[in-house]
Amino acid sequence: MPKIKWSRFIWNVFHVKNKEQAEHYITEISKKYKDATHNCFAYTYWANINFDLFWNLDITADSTRQSDDWEPANTAGKPILAQIQGQNLHNVLLIITRYFGWTLLWVWWLIQAYWECAKQTILQAKIQEIELTETKQISFEYENMSLVMNLLNKYNAKITNENHGNFANISFEINKWFLDSFSSELIDLSKGKIKI
Repeated sequence: MPKIKWSRFIWNVFHVKNKEQAEHYITEISKKYKDATHNCFAYTYWANINFDLFWNLDITADSTRQSDDWEPANTAGKPILAQIQGQNLHNVLLIITRYFGWTLLWVWWLIQAYWECAKQTILQAKIQEIELTETKQISFEYENMSLVMNLLNKYNAKITNENHGNFANISFEINKWFLDSFSSELIDLSKGKIKI
């Protein structure tokens, strides 16, 4: 809980999946610190995952929101969001609560205070992006081997086990966000012969 020019700052960080979850946490923190002068925040979450023309992964931020909560415009929410985006984090809500210390902070001091609080929060919380994977298995005729291997490679799937008999059987781990696209493309390219 740092103090800057007698103002006291408290930070809270949450993993959020959508807007509703973020707004729920914002409401809870606002109730918890209802006597605070400001509860400033920023959040971002993503859900849209695509591939561009060159098969590069393209993740687009579905939503970002920031609030200065009656601080001067762009002195709190914007620096908080800049730190979240600067660390390339997604699905993160960061709320910084300020108790006024009876010393006015000039705009530059406010920006620096919220910037530094957001930075320290991210460092101390040790926020990391993790990949959520699912393990799947497919069985197919050997004539489709190159098709399957190309798709597994395209979606960065990791082969965990292979069995070769009358049919090829492959177990693999794949990012859960890619699973629907992978499955759809596998069915299309194999003309319905291979399914997960």
